[in-house]
Amino acid sequence: MKALVLGYGVSGKSASHLLKKQGYEVFVYDDNFSVNVPLDVDLVVKSPGIPQNHPLLEKLRKRGVEVIGEVELAFRFCKGKIVSVTGTNGKSTTTALIYNVLKKSFDNVFIGGNYGIPFSSFVEETKDKSITVLELSSFQIEDLINFESDVGVILNVTPDHLNRYSSFESYAEVKKSLVNRCYVSVLNYDDSVLKNVSGNVRFFSLREKKDAYFDGKFIVVDGHRLLVEDLPLKGIHNVENYMAASLALLELGLEWSVIEEGFRGFKGLPHRVEKVGTVRGVTFINDSKSTNVDSLKKALLSFNDIVLIAGGVDKGLDFSPILPLLEKKVKAAVVMGDMADKLEKLFSSVVPVEKAETMEEAVKLAYDLANGSGTVLLSPGCASFDMFKNFEERGEVFKTCVKRLEAEIES
Repeated sequence: MKALVLGYGVSGKSASHLLKKQGYEVFVYDDNFSVNVPLDVDLVVKSPGIPQNHPLLEKLRKRGVEVIGEVELAFRFCKGKIVSVTGTNGKSTTTALIYNVLKKSFDNVFIGGNYGIPFSSFVEETKDKSITVLELSSFQIEDLINFESDVGVILNVTPDHLNRYSSFESYAEVKKSLVNRCYVSVLNYDDSVLKNVSGNVRFFSLREKKDAYFDGKFIVVDGHRLLVEDLPLKGIHNVENYMAASLALLELGLEWSVIEEGFRGFKGLPHRVEKVGTVRGVTFINDSKSTNVDSLKKALLSFNDIVLIAGGVDKGLDFSPILPLLEKKVKAAVVMGDMADKLEKLFSSVVPVEKAETMEEAVKLAYDLANGSGTVLLSPGCASFDMFKNFEERGEVFKTCVKRLEAEIES
């Protein structure tokens, strides 16, 4: 049997190793290097970043070759239960939250997918009593065929990746299609894309009394109450993440006491509304994971007296809906990257705006604009690929620049 792996990043390499172990003769194609690719293959495994209309894919499909993604490939060899988590924002935090609670009760628990650990890299270790928690992006969901999960979570669906999808509606349909691949789905009732979904569904809500809801002080789930101010992850978006995780974990049979203990012990992931430090009255927050307008909006809602650092790769998103919030919450903004000119023009209608060429310049400008008080918030609302390898590198550079600034000022 012959298999072609299209795209040789982290997931492509893991898929190649798994296919070889299963007896396939593996060929690799990547746009970054040219190879002679046979067209008489039995299977194509494409990486998530490869678009569906890639010329080579179109040739292979015309020949009747099956095309799947790395997640679908791994699923075909997986044992045990699967929890899948998607959403425009919050999916990494919720995936990690569920995983960390499960580890307290089960020995054989795995985490992967869009989280940064390819499913195919550990699938052969799964057992009948394993539980695998997968973060899934819309790109990964596109390539699913037979994939099923015991519990599926969709946190929210807001505009993103409009440089790849023809419309928000087409992007939303991909996200929502995960419902059809889950025995039970945990959905956000406050989301217009999700609230009318029927079937084996459990809803959470900030506004309505659903299976899990927030009464302004407590998260209430199946009669259990959890005081939000006692939980380590702050912000209204994390209230939603806790509610979603609660419902998923209860569906897996965990006791409430175990869930509550696990929540209290999980301190969150880096680059998500992460406090970096305070320099002479100015607090610096690293929210580099903010890569779309909705995530930027949620970060702005969490603070006051803000100097915002934003910008990066243009994903075709509309930032105008956040202008009223910007006017209310932000006293100045620093913009950078490919979107700098566009954001400067838009934001300057409501707040003073400066442009920066580097992260170090942005941090220094933001500190000066803060004028001794408030919060400098890195929440770009854009992808990072214009200046950085990924959002993690962007966040680490920000933290380094803040520490350097602190050392200069305190010396």
